[in-house]
Amino acid sequence: MVSKPIPWYLSQNNLDVVSKFQYIQHQEDLRLRDATLNPEGSKWSLGVSVKHTNRERNRYVNIMPYERNRVKLKLKSGNDYVNASYVKVQVPRQSLRAGHYIATQGPTDRSASQFWQMCYQQCPGENMVIVMVTPLVEHHRRKCAEYWPREPGSCVTVAQEQCGDSKFETGLEVRNINVEHRAAYTLSTLQIVPSDVRFPQKTVHHFYFERWRDMSKPDEVLPILELSRHSHRLNSPNNPMIVHCSAGVGRSGTFITLDHLFHDTHDFATPQPGQDYQHDLIEQIVLQLRSQRLKMVQTVDQYLFIYHAAQHVFDLS
Repeated sequence: MVSKPIPWYLSQNNLDVVSKFQYIQHQEDLRLRDATLNPEGSKWSLGVSVKHTNRERNRYVNIMPYERNRVKLKLKSGNDYVNASYVKVQVPRQSLRAGHYIATQGPTDRSASQFWQMCYQQCPGENMVIVMVTPLVEHHRRKCAEYWPREPGSCVTVAQEQCGDSKFETGLEVRNINVEHRAAYTLSTLQIVPSDVRFPQKTVHHFYFERWRDMSKPDEVLPILELSRHSHRLNSPNNPMIVHCSAGVGRSGTFITLDHLFHDTHDFATPQPGQDYQHDLIEQIVLQLRSQRLKMVQTVDQYLFIYHAAQHVFDLS
């Protein structure tokens, strides 16, 4: 049996990889410059995300979605803004299928209701997946609100009307049905029950992976691989995967890159190599992510980790 040759881009030295990250960052700088010079007409406009009325819905002042692919809440009336971006990954001649995600910030106390409504509205299938790749608190700083019910039998209520700001199509109750503690993450099975019985109930599989420090890389590769595989098994085929960390860019972008790489590409998901693929697949994925949400794969350490993780997983296969 002939072994599958390692893709060339996994044999690059670190200096070449760092140079590519700098190029990716430069491309984003050009997009932001265009958006600043032409805020109304630019393809890269941040649109309503920078409005004063949405300030309290943004966790960080420098992380907002592009207007053209931001997720819009379905409402009876009010403000449709949530800090979340539709993300599609599809690399020509490499992707077996398109990867569909929603990358979003970790909910704040003020935005948790919008987050749950978004999850319910954007996932038509019965089973949805939320992948949370941040601890709640890090270095004594709060990174994400405790927005989900963590104990079996507990629940979180999302009112249909939000302080006169918005009126949703229905209220929601999020109930914890079961909690399973794995070695690397905690899986909570939740049930969303709408207050309006005309809307269907849905199941949420909430993966809480807290072993990943902000602005850094994970300590291990295999837990990320298991998290990717397990989450795909539970998500309904027509649902996007909802991924968040604190800002919804660094760790979220790193996870989405690895998830698509491992699950949806010729080089990693089939026994045969891609047909004479000349480009750096990892660079191509991250370029796509950066064109859809600011700062996806935020640091050079995270970018280097993707190559390290990919080589480790390729060697295992």
